[in-house]
Amino acid sequence: MSAVTLDIMVSRLEQGALVLTVNKRLARYLRQTYDLRQRQAGHSVWQSPAVHSFDGWQRRLCARLGLDDNTLDPVQAQRLWERAIEDDPEAADSGLLRIAEAARQAGKAHLLLCQYGADFPAGEGGADHRAFLRWRQRYNQLCLEGGWDDPALLQGRFLQALQDDAVSLPHEIWLAGFDDCPPMVTRLCAIAEARGATVRHWMPPASPRREAGLAAFADVEQEVRGCARWVRRMLECQSGSIGVIALDMSGYQDCLQRIFCEELSPGALLPGAGPEKVFNLSLGRPLAKEAMIVAALEWLSLGHVVPLDTLGYLLRSPFIWGHLVEQHSRALLDRELRSLRAGQLPLRQVVRFARQGLRKKIGISDILARQLDAALHILPDSSPRLPGAWARQFALLLEACQWPGDRSLDSREYQIFTAWKELLAGMARLDPVCEPMKRGEALGILRRLAADTVFQPEGSAGRVQVLGALETAGMQFDAAWVLGVHEEVLPAPARPHPLLPIELQRRFGMPHADAVRELDFACKVTERLLVCAPELVVSWPLQLDGRERHPATLVRHLPQILPELSESRCPSGLIKAGDACLESLIDAAGPPVPASARISGGTAILKDQALCPFRAFARHRLGARGLDTASLGFDGLDRGSLVHRVLEWFWEDVRDWWALTALPSETLSGTLAGLAERALEEMETERRIALPPGQKRLEQERLLALLQEWLQAEAQRPPFTVETLESWHRETFGALTLQTRIDRIDRLADGSQIIIDYKTGIASVADWLGDRPVEPQLPLYAMGRGGAGPAAVAFGKLRRGDCGFIGIGRSGELLPGVAAASGHRLLAGSEIADWEGLLRSWRLALQQLGDDFSRGKAVVDPVDSRRACERCDLQPLCRLSERDAMLGGDDLSCN
Repeated sequence: MSAVTLDIMVSRLEQGALVLTVNKRLARYLRQTYDLRQRQAGHSVWQSPAVHSFDGWQRRLCARLGLDDNTLDPVQAQRLWERAIEDDPEAADSGLLRIAEAARQAGKAHLLLCQYGADFPAGEGGADHRAFLRWRQRYNQLCLEGGWDDPALLQGRFLQALQDDAVSLPHEIWLAGFDDCPPMVTRLCAIAEARGATVRHWMPPASPRREAGLAAFADVEQEVRGCARWVRRMLECQSGSIGVIALDMSGYQDCLQRIFCEELSPGALLPGAGPEKVFNLSLGRPLAKEAMIVAALEWLSLGHVVPLDTLGYLLRSPFIWGHLVEQHSRALLDRELRSLRAGQLPLRQVVRFARQGLRKKIGISDILARQLDAALHILPDSSPRLPGAWARQFALLLEACQWPGDRSLDSREYQIFTAWKELLAGMARLDPVCEPMKRGEALGILRRLAADTVFQPEGSAGRVQVLGALETAGMQFDAAWVLGVHEEVLPAPARPHPLLPIELQRRFGMPHADAVRELDFACKVTERLLVCAPELVVSWPLQLDGRERHPATLVRHLPQILPELSESRCPSGLIKAGDACLESLIDAAGPPVPASARISGGTAILKDQALCPFRAFARHRLGARGLDTASLGFDGLDRGSLVHRVLEWFWEDVRDWWALTALPSETLSGTLAGLAERALEEMETERRIALPPGQKRLEQERLLALLQEWLQAEAQRPPFTVETLESWHRETFGALTLQTRIDRIDRLADGSQIIIDYKTGIASVADWLGDRPVEPQLPLYAMGRGGAGPAAVAFGKLRRGDCGFIGIGRSGELLPGVAAASGHRLLAGSEIADWEGLLRSWRLALQQLGDDFSRGKAVVDPVDSRRACERCDLQPLCRLSERDAMLGGDDLSCN
């Protein structure tokens, strides 16, 4: 392999040599170098050099010779492999196969066999290998029946054309950047030399070494941030090219994108900011992950019934026309639809809501209503058809919402739009290899095409190139940093193809066949990387995926260094470390509740005040609330409400213990079944949803079983009479007046009362105790009874397998699960000696909570971080985690 300078390469190109590179990036790099040399030589016009990627050169010549006129493109070939697998009765019987992925692997295995001129009999492999041979046979048969040429055989036809002198070859051919020559390249060299051409292999000469070292970082995050800060120092102190090379680019990609933006292009993090071209990240993203394409696919997934998550995404998307005008009303409509807590809604109902709004005409969005109405007129036409016809209907559906929106597209978005049009054209090319299909299958194919299409926007290269190891073949930099060089990736573990016998792969030297081949390849790549720049840093993370990592053996000879880094420019770090004198204000109180104000919220006010005063102020004074979460069917709140309704109706008719125990089991079951059905129908009406019959039956069975278990527990109690059900009361605590509703009050045989609150979740007596009782409902109800008050308060636990009571009272004999206040273990060590003392302590605690709320106390002071903060939706407002990090000294500076 020749190691010659680029100047020599340029002179060969000027003399008519052909340079074939391992990838498009190197071809572009060599063409740019050639153009630069021509300008430096004073030329204003010059002939374009014959520099091409090997694959691109082959495709152009095949097109010129007409070799690919009847050849399947990759999308068509993939679909034909899928058909071959679908036709295999053994694969169909298994029912476990992911056909698309199996087809992709089968196509790769077939290509390997064609490239290496290999084959194997059915008796040589295992069950998977025999399955592949069956699929391959069926695939070849489908190609023959359709009159299509197999793309895997195109390389062989091309080489034959070269051998037959169908294409003229230059006198000199250079192969650039090949760490390992595949069979196709080797055979080309033999044909070219047989025709009298000179073939040379080229790699650039080693850079003169000034500095190289090995650096360790705690984890990937710190490694990438250290690299980004080193890059900025290089940008500040030199004007040459900088390479950042990641051995595991797919694993590092997201981290690189985020941290390099923070450190090198912080302005790009601002909403609406365009990308700053400081660095170029080579690895593209699946087209399906681009926001514009996500919006298109979500719109195309609209049906007569639409998931609320889909609606919410479309309502917030800037790629649906009218967003600029209606973004506020659409956001309100999204909020109102979420408040229905329905998992999905009929599309016609959504159109009506968009036209008329929901409560108080909130969320009216006329443009959106017209778009959805237009979609409704297109949707009924869903008879089976070919992919091309579906592609045209998908285009019509997108026209209905005037995707991609009403704002000007930037360069990157326009390229995405162009890629989408090419995707639809590719789908139309599937017609010859597909049968008519339904809409869902066609949309699935489109989604898969988008997921398989890698989008890499074109643009200026920039001084900083972020590349994978293979992409750097033949390239030189003025400074470079190689990331993630640990023993798990260099050498890479062997990854033989699962559909080909391992011995066959080893015998033919196929890629990734065994550890020996991977080590040999790793040595070549490492040797090249270590001479790609005069100033070089090689790094690895000490921890990755919870495991300790060590540097790769191939680089352990390098001296360990501490790279010189510039100061971090991570925005959060700059804010914290800034020299500006910032005013600090501790605002722990709001204005008192005006005497004329009517505050809604009931006992939830005192509960929130106990959990965290700020939470109570934000929710009940400011009206701050997180968005509701949609659920398919009923959620925990709905199921709790169902239990309350059925038990209220049941006890309205069956008023006491004697009537309950006198009911025959068949009568009881029939009564409960009828009440459960009635409750479910009412809930469906209120929630504006219609449960599928199967799901509704399951809900009714679940509710019925729970209620039967609960009433069995009720029958084990001493005799009682249900005195009141779901009764409303007004309670006053200082300046705070609350409307409360008591689930149930029972009167016992001795005339004493017990207040019961149904609980379908976790219940604990401890939640009633302390200065800030976090479940104040029952203590509050006990305070409001007047006179002698109740003899006990209790949660009625309605949980399958754990139905019963838990509570506290004057005596432990009143109700199973109710303990006496005197001597209660949770009151040990306190000044509370008996039930009356507990009632007094509740009055004082609730009075204090009510007074605190009325005075406007709003300090961020959770009673318990787990109970108060774990499911709280106000954390962006209270900023507790930020305060804790500052007080605890956590490093927010990104240093």
